Amino acid sequence: MAAAVTPGIFERARGRWGWFLAFGIALIVLGIIAFGDTFMVTIFSVAVLGWLLIISAIFHAVQWFRGGREARHYLDLFGFIINLVIGLILVIDPAVGALTLTLVLAAFFLVVGGMQLITAIANEVPHRGWAILDGAVSLLLGILLFVHWPTTGLWFIGFAVGVALIFRGWAWIMLALWLRRPSKIAAAA
Repeated sequence: MAAAVTPGIFERARGRWGWFLAFGIALIVLGIIAFGDTFMVTIFSVAVLGWLLIISAIFHAVQWFRGGREARHYLDLFGFIINLVIGLILVIDPAVGALTLTLVLAAFFLVVGGMQLITAIANEVPHRGWAILDGAVSLLLGILLFVHWPTTGLWFIGFAVGVALIFRGWAWIMLALWLRRPSKIAAAA
């Protein structure tokens, strides 16, 4: 069952619709800038991911050492080591990390796209054409990433970040425009 949305949330946000609009526009501008140099955005994104893994490893280690003897488990220690090693690899050489991550993404798109395509074709569901299209696009993307690898590893993550920023910005703009219309808010309440 879907959670009910409190009508007061929309009324409070309604007065700030301009901030949502500005935030959406800023995200779209950042997405367009990301398209300008997908290589640098890829390297930056991989380095940030590496630092996040290192910080996660530090928190895991502190938690492991703070826990009592009964709270310590070798899998927690293994998780700490994996986070630290992968984080260090990504920070030390983000280009190699980008190549590796792109290869992993290609395999992911191939497997998930193939499974979505097979499932959508095998099952009779409403609007299954969209599910077939989703699976086919994912499968095609995986194939293209594999065929053009390692070149794709140097720009794909930056390109994906740019696309994500633009679509996220568009969603914020649509929310701002929806909040600007008082009749829509009253109908939702």
